[in-house]
Amino acid sequence: PSPVSLALKAAGLDSTRQQFLGNIAVGLSKLLPELGAMLFADALGRRATIIASSGLMTLVVLAMAAAFALGASPTAVVVLLCLYMGTFSLGVGPFTWLVVSEITPLRYRARCMTLTVFFNRLASATVALSTLSVSSLLGDAGFFAFYGGVSLAATAWYYANVPETAGASLELASLEAAELRS
Repeated sequence: PSPVSLALKAAGLDSTRQQFLGNIAVGLSKLLPELGAMLFADALGRRATIIASSGLMTLVVLAMAAAFALGASPTAVVVLLCLYMGTFSLGVGPFTWLVVSEITPLRYRARCMTLTVFFNRLASATVALSTLSVSSLLGDAGFFAFYGGVSLAATAWYYANVPETAGASLELASLEAAELRS
């Protein structure tokens, strides 16, 4: 089961219908903000949007940990899951791919994008395959607290490493990113 399905079931959504409706709400919460992100990608800048998105994701996942620790209602958990997916889709979700393509020199872009997809899928698989064991070990609140820590570390990494690429030419953005890394 996915972390979303596990959270819905742990929150008390026992019937298949309730879990189905919860998954629809979470899915729409992921899709609709991406349409908004498309509209302000150039106006707000990639760096600020990714950092804000990741910071908000951290707060929401920590709120999920608190919700499970305090025995919050299934409705509260579904709302938090929707907020998490929405904050992901406002920045980290779509802009990760955009920034990687913009900071990579053209001659390396295919290889770099392929590696990015590989590590993205590897991370997703690791979370999916470890969900049950980590949740069993730490409990539902501990599971979300653990991933809140991971999210906090990701936010710090974005802050330290992601350059602003909005408004820059692709090759200029990749040169500036190389200078930041050196």
